[in-house]
Amino acid sequence: MIKTEDLMAFLAVAESESFSKASVKEGIQIATLSRAISRLEKQLETTLFNRTTRKLVMTEEGAVFKGYAQQALNTLDLGQQHLLSHQKEPVGKLRIDAAFAFISHQLVPLLPEFRKLYPKVELELTTNDRVVDLLDNKVDVAIRIGDLKDSTLHARALGQSPLVVVASPDYLQVNGTPTEVQQLSEHTLLGFSQASHLNNWHFKHAQNPLTFELHASSGEIIKQLCMNGMGITALSYYMIHRELNDGSLVEVLPNAIHHPNRRESIQAVYYKQSALASRISLFLDFIQDKLILEP
Repeated sequence: MIKTEDLMAFLAVAESESFSKASVKEGIQIATLSRAISRLEKQLETTLFNRTTRKLVMTEEGAVFKGYAQQALNTLDLGQQHLLSHQKEPVGKLRIDAAFAFISHQLVPLLPEFRKLYPKVELELTTNDRVVDLLDNKVDVAIRIGDLKDSTLHARALGQSPLVVVASPDYLQVNGTPTEVQQLSEHTLLGFSQASHLNNWHFKHAQNPLTFELHASSGEIIKQLCMNGMGITALSYYMIHRELNDGSLVEVLPNAIHHPNRRESIQAVYYKQSALASRISLFLDFIQDKLILEP
């Protein structure tokens, strides 16, 4: 009989590609991890890793087994969460992933009230400005901005957040305010470095590709650059509504963008078979009407 802890040890080593890194990350001694892998290899009668003095490489058999191990542990977790979800008071862990800006500006302000209402729901927040695999990253529900491509996921629409072209008052005072899209070529534009599709500002009329002088991987960094007078950018309303209200950012070209567009939909995604569905629904019901997504 394969032990659950051996599967967990195997996945930790597989994801870290190193016994020492897995040991540090999981707080498990290297010798314990090594014994767990040896037991698995003996039970499965196959080699899961090829080991050298310098490198640890998963075998083809190990890669196949990894998928089954992930599925097995996920099934056990779902069973536990299913039983917990049927208790009178919501209880258990809920792991949420979203872009840093969404968590910072939208979720964090709502969490104190949620915690008062549901003190036994343990929230774990992770931030990624890229799309992550829910199983590999141990995420229960992810908030995603834009199109949903993975058909194996269940999606719940949270709303639309318009794209807004903005600049700081200081920048506009020094460089002038563009009144036509074509004039953007005369200005410093701020764009994303790792997601080129986010550099499409979805203007109503076809334009030449924009040229960006400054790039950043995070929308929050781009916002900070913009607020410090470094240039013009286009960001979702949900992350700049306070700055628009207090005047630290100013909308420019207000009628130039086509709405709605592919960057404006916001949805929560999770696996359709998830036994966490009731807890996820509880959380999404709570935040749905409290999110500030549009003017």
